[in-house]
Amino acid sequence: MLNRVISVDFQKKTGKIKPLNCINGGPRSGGYNLPFDVTEEFSEMCVPMVRTVTPDGEYGNNQFINIHCIFPDFSADAELEESYNFLPTDLYIASIRQTGAEIFYRLGESAEPYSRKIYARPPADPEKWAQICEHIIMHYNEGWANGFKYNIKYWEIWSAPDSSVGFEGDATEYYELYRVTANRLRERFPKIKIGAYGARGFYSLNRLDATEEMKGYVPFMQKFFSYINAEATCAPLDFFTWSVYTSNPDELAMHIKYARTYLDGSGLKKTRSIICEYNTATKGDTPPALSPDFASELGASLILAQKSPVDVMMYSTSDIRSAMNGLFTIDDHVKPHHYAAYNVMCAFGKLYKLGTSFETSGDYRKELYSLAAGNSQTATVMLITRSYSGRVEIMLENCPFDTCRVVKTVPGGERGEGTVYRAENVTITGSKIILPTKKNEIYEITLFNK
Repeated sequence: MLNRVISVDFQKKTGKIKPLNCINGGPRSGGYNLPFDVTEEFSEMCVPMVRTVTPDGEYGNNQFINIHCIFPDFSADAELEESYNFLPTDLYIASIRQTGAEIFYRLGESAEPYSRKIYARPPADPEKWAQICEHIIMHYNEGWANGFKYNIKYWEIWSAPDSSVGFEGDATEYYELYRVTANRLRERFPKIKIGAYGARGFYSLNRLDATEEMKGYVPFMQKFFSYINAEATCAPLDFFTWSVYTSNPDELAMHIKYARTYLDGSGLKKTRSIICEYNTATKGDTPPALSPDFASELGASLILAQKSPVDVMMYSTSDIRSAMNGLFTIDDHVKPHHYAAYNVMCAFGKLYKLGTSFETSGDYRKELYSLAAGNSQTATVMLITRSYSGRVEIMLENCPFDTCRVVKTVPGGERGEGTVYRAENVTITGSKIILPTKKNEIYEITLFNK
């Protein structure tokens, strides 16, 4: 088998590493009686931002974040402090900020997979609903009602109104709710970023088995853009959020390109494209962490997203008890158990913290994926092998470093934790690092001067 060659040029900077290692849900979950805490893990992964979308955790099931949790009596006066119950959400937000992450706040209600919706339905009075949202922002950004000055920038209006579980109403009811709320918030808070709407995805573009509901996602988006662009119903859209659940990194890249192209074609070139939910497992699958491919799929997806026109990406989910969580669990109820994919997120977190990316070339789609970042003191190269087994030569062009540390994660094991191998203080000779690799391995190569 032929060798594979990856080159890294340390004189060619390609911009900043993007915040792609964000997460849905905070570091504390489990309920009142069994609180789980992965605060240290969030810090180690350098999670830049947390989307507050799932109201299930130490502070109560369905007791925070959602509008009805904060403002339980919709007939109450929205101007009065006593009409609001901020405490559980305050504690939840504080637990996220303790990790160093920013807040990406979803205003709305959680999805309800029931035949009859209790809260995931159009509010009786959109103007009052927008007024409530305004006061929530006042609480967290201006200190109103014994609140805070967190300077939360991102405010998302609802999530998944295009799905049968996310919004019990027709499309126009959501479009109008967004218009009313976004315009009110823009006038009141000109510096925040306002967006929507957690679109469920673009699967009908390429999947032959797309369901009838999936086929409705794209038309819902197209009509939404037309609605907020029309003179009579115009509204600001600083960012557009959408989801993708796929084990195929190439499908992820295709959807990223589609979202950016459609935004630009709709006259929304300044609107940021944000993947608000991402996982390589589809809903209903067995725990992804037990798949030997999961960690490399995640790594390849992070690298492809960095090299594609998306601005932010958020992993779903941090919920310890969810089968979708492929990063960690606390199944012995004592301390977090890390799956192999956790090492992938930590490696990308180091790249994000380093900040500036360098040009890498020679990626072999479906086989090898690479990404590099650094500063004047150190650099890190992240290498993911997917279907390739064999020798890999990493050519270091204009490299100012003479030593490296190689950390290799090999997925597997009964609990999906993988095996980690380390080689410390390896001298770099001939501006080249040679690695004998096998498929689905994750390499974190740190460069420095001894």
